[in-house]
Amino acid sequence: MPKSPNWNNPLRNSNNRIVTIGGGTGAPIVIKAFILAGFSNISAISTATDSGGRTGRMRTDERDRIISVGDLLRNLLALISPAQNHLSRVKAFTELADFTDGRYRNLGYQIYYGLLEKYHNNFLAVQKHFEQLLDIRFQGVAIPVTIKPTNISFSTSIGAVYHGEHELDRQSMSANTITKIWLDEPVPATPEAISAISQATLIIFCPGSIYGSVIVNLLPKGITAALKASKAKKILITNLVSNRNQTHRFSPLDYLRLFKKYTGLPRPFDLLLCPGISEAEFDRKYSRVAKIYATEHSHFLGWAQPELQPLEKLGIKVIRTDAMAITPGLSRIRHDPAKLAPLLKSIIL
Repeated sequence: MPKSPNWNNPLRNSNNRIVTIGGGTGAPIVIKAFILAGFSNISAISTATDSGGRTGRMRTDERDRIISVGDLLRNLLALISPAQNHLSRVKAFTELADFTDGRYRNLGYQIYYGLLEKYHNNFLAVQKHFEQLLDIRFQGVAIPVTIKPTNISFSTSIGAVYHGEHELDRQSMSANTITKIWLDEPVPATPEAISAISQATLIIFCPGSIYGSVIVNLLPKGITAALKASKAKKILITNLVSNRNQTHRFSPLDYLRLFKKYTGLPRPFDLLLCPGISEAEFDRKYSRVAKIYATEHSHFLGWAQPELQPLEKLGIKVIRTDAMAITPGLSRIRHDPAKLAPLLKSIIL
């Protein structure tokens, strides 16, 4: 049996170099949880290939000659300490960043793109500009996995091939399951992403679209080599609900298989963080919410203890947690940063 990592070694906060990999809504929640737990040396790596929604519209307008900055900006805003959120200039900026005009062009993205052009694609200089503008200090750095424009392609169980991340969303309720994903044009990872992974003490694969927000970050050249060379502990936080075309009826071993395939690592994560109740328990306790997700061909991604034992036998630590919340009104299930924070702190310290 592979030797399990020692999660009980006390580490001083200042020595922790945390890397999050992901985007969408999942990564910002994880970032906020780390900040609530008292950590600040966070490198938030996000994809740059989104071709859907507001950022997709802007990429289309620019004939795909720019990267996507949607996940990058969301991660950057998540790096603002809660102690600074109340500042008037921070609140004013986040309101501007959320504004979308009649052409579906987001003002926050436009500002970020303008600064990227001003600083010749130096996203660190862009972040520094925001710090000076807002008179704050971010609790880490937001890093695009690449600054070279490219798009994803993927094949499916019926042998079809689709181009562009917007097709992931379009096919999200389809039984046409994704079988492989790749980049249309091979691109190098940013040196900052490679350096962050190489120097990390902890790497978190965040919840989110498993292909569109997480796996896609493993595709630029240099990332898998950095992961193989890294001595960091690695944690996977699983999604709370499935996507029909990506994680339908996924088991813990399916997650392991998928990450082994795209990282090239025999054990791509040392710890799995998953819901504290099984799908059957969730359906009984939250039947109305389960029925809403069922109309979208989604289901709760929770497992009973016997389903988790195969990972534990491989030396992978499994932690089941109730660090989730159900939003009022829309009844969506989300990880709760306030609940996740003490758990992450206990794991690291």
